[in-house]
Amino acid sequence: MIIYCQSINFNLWLSIQNRSPRPIKIKNGIEISKIRCEYTGNDKKLFFMDVKAMNILYYTLGKSEFDRIILYKNA
Repeated sequence: MIIYCQSINFNLWLSIQNRSPRPIKIKNGIEISKIRCEYTGNDKKLFFMDVKAMNILYYTLGKSEFDRIILYKNA
């Protein structure tokens, strides 16, 4: 699985291994999660990598493993 994901895109593997950072903004010195309409191009790129990684994992797992991870929100 590691080699397969790395062969598609090394950043895809990093998304799985390190968990993509959530897009944030700083308002009044406090970190706040961005809503999707505020995402920059880079935020969208990181989000897409995470979604692509989740898709690969979903399609390569057996039913019992899939049932254990279906509720997770990121790769």
